[in-house]
Amino acid sequence: MFFESNQIKETEVKEYLKDILFGVSNNEEKINELIIKNLKENWTIDRVSKINISLLKIAIYEMIYSKIPYKVEINEVVELAKKYSDEQAPSFVNGILASIVKEENLTE
Repeated sequence: MFFESNQIKETEVKEYLKDILFGVSNNEEKINELIIKNLKENWTIDRVSKINISLLKIAIYEMIYSKIPYKVEINEVVELAKKYSDEQAPSFVNGILASIVKEENLTE
């Protein structure tokens, strides 16, 4: 239904979207733990905007589970934050993801 109503016909795009949706959902507990662990003191996940949480979840899933190179992923998600979120979002998203890269010892 979603694909039809949004006129998404390309098989690759459909598979990518399904992978993200199910991948984030299936790994949500670990992904949320990583976000919460890397928030500043006195911050809760509930304070983070829905768009920023969504961007973080997708980026974390792709870096850890899909093995997308972290530099590519962070660059892409920071650009999305610039476009779709507030002016503080790019540095916020970058900071959280950079901490996760160190914590998880991610390499290229």
